[in-house]
Amino acid sequence: MRIKSYIAIAATIVVLVYLTYLAYFYFVLGYEISDDAEKWGQFGDYAGGVLNPFLGFVSIVLLIKSLALQYEANGNLKEEIANTRKTEKLRSFEAFFFNLVSSQRELLNSFKISFSQSSSQTITLSGVNAIVTIEDQIESMRNSGKTDDDISNFLTTLDSNDQIFGLVRAFYITVSIIFEKLSDLEEFSLEDRKIHFKTLVNLTDFAQLRLIMLSVQFLDYEATRYLRNSVEFKSVVEELGLSYAMY
Repeated sequence: MRIKSYIAIAATIVVLVYLTYLAYFYFVLGYEISDDAEKWGQFGDYAGGVLNPFLGFVSIVLLIKSLALQYEANGNLKEEIANTRKTEKLRSFEAFFFNLVSSQRELLNSFKISFSQSSSQTITLSGVNAIVTIEDQIESMRNSGKTDDDISNFLTTLDSNDQIFGLVRAFYITVSIIFEKLSDLEEFSLEDRKIHFKTLVNLTDFAQLRLIMLSVQFLDYEATRYLRNSVEFKSVVEELGLSYAMY
């Protein structure tokens, strides 16, 4: 739209210049319009010499404006391509992400812990029932004055088949993949990561979340250290009303 305006202004100025010459010579100086082709040629040369620098300047302005518009269009195209690339990355990641969430549910369904009822008798509980029983025993230990180290030793002994470790590790892997695939280097933001952290927490069974919280609180291995030391994920945990010091 701006270029059309420049062209209209330039054309108007050209017409005005010619009309000014015509009015000055015809009405002011009293010259008559000549029938001599040579004189018309001289007049054309003169008028062209006057207008050519101006028209050249207008051409440069229009060229610069055209280049600016082309640069802007290229910038918009690059931004659109970048957004498309980011969308494709996100779509690919989310397919993988939801598969990981589903695998956590399967791990919870197969989660089994054996509890000693006496020196010669044990009972095996699975899923949510096993987690609730672990919490009850930790509460009982707290009420009897047991320390964090006592609870840590209890959980380590209880998890002889790495059932707790497996659940925590699966959750840790999902969190670490969010960090890796949605990193700043991949053109994602903190807000993108927080959205997926919240999605992960909200899609994880609440009993499993509680088991992860108590594992981070009392156990010390790579997965729990990673979750404990992750500032971004910890802020989401606290924002959702959870804590690494619930027991």
